[in-house]
Amino acid sequence: MLRDRGTIKWTAMMLPEHVTRLKHDLAETKKTDKPIIDEQQIEEFESIIAYAMGVNKPVSFSVYNSGRIDNLIGHTQYINYEKKMLHIKDLSHETHFIIFDDIVGVSYD
Repeated sequence: MLRDRGTIKWTAMMLPEHVTRLKHDLAETKKTDKPIIDEQQIEEFESIIAYAMGVNKPVSFSVYNSGRIDNLIGHTQYINYEKKMLHIKDLSHETHFIIFDDIVGVSYD
């Protein structure tokens, strides 16, 4: 009768460097390209932000960040036209600074 090592024979050995590289490659494949926003959408974003600031209503922002799109919900505190940046206070009262060009979506929350 043949004596086999069983599953030990087929167990793969993964070095920590291999695991980190595989995780990095998986994260790279999940990255997306930045959507192109036309002038009509930009005007719509501006009107939503202006109205929400007037009535102090929270707004949901979709922000492009290094290959992924993050969502941020909060109140617009200030619009800095000089630096082309929004100052957003989220629901946990933290202040975030968003560049106009990174905004890919705005909607009422």
